[in-house]
Amino acid sequence: MPIRKLVELDGEYGGWLEVDPLKVRRVALKFRKWLEKIDPKDDPFNFLHIDLPLVDRVLRGEQPLPIQVFPHMWEFKEGVLPPNYRSASSEFYNVIRGALYDPPDVIVKDGRYYAWTDWEDDGEQSK
Repeated sequence: MPIRKLVELDGEYGGWLEVDPLKVRRVALKFRKWLEKIDPKDDPFNFLHIDLPLVDRVLRGEQPLPIQVFPHMWEFKEGVLPPNYRSASSEFYNVIRGALYDPPDVIVKDGRYYAWTDWEDDGEQSK
């Protein structure tokens, strides 16, 4: 059962200012498994030198979240990344960026913006 939490929204970037740590861990581990399958000799986009260290910093809790800039932005916009990278990485990067999937019902409180969101609980971690 998800946990409802009132979370502040970033007025500048339009995303969440706080991210669900359980979801972060789940999607980071999933993306890390995909990265581990890359042959270091066949890594033209340097996923093992760019993405993997970021995933590991996130898993160790050393990366401040949410992040506003993420790797491969140019390649992503130009559509040159392999399609399997997009499917493997998108959930991870959307979560650590605090991206909104749907426009929330905004609550204004003391000039700051908040919205209710669902966070994972310990029972969902095994999914």
